[in-house]
Amino acid sequence: MDVEHIEAPILIHEKQKKQALVEEFEQLRPNWKGNLLRTVGMLMSMALLVWMYPEIVHQPISYVLLILIFGVSADLHAQSKRINKRIDTLYKLLKE
Repeated sequence: MDVEHIEAPILIHEKQKKQALVEEFEQLRPNWKGNLLRTVGMLMSMALLVWMYPEIVHQPISYVLLILIFGVSADLHAQSKRINKRIDTLYKLLKE
């Protein structure tokens, strides 16, 4: 047998494996749906809390806690976005 006939299936298999990894990488990239679901979930949990305990609306500490929760959530989102940008940059560097 010719060497090219032996190496061709190996090269095809390696390309398919690499393509599968690239597709998986693209699927794991964050999108707007995750952010929307996270925000809606947080708002729904706040609404449930107010519905279960209506007296919490009149407590000033609840507003401080609400501001802190949104602040931590915004910071978490910013850090997540930064980490994903770094991963994308690393992927581009490795791709070249």
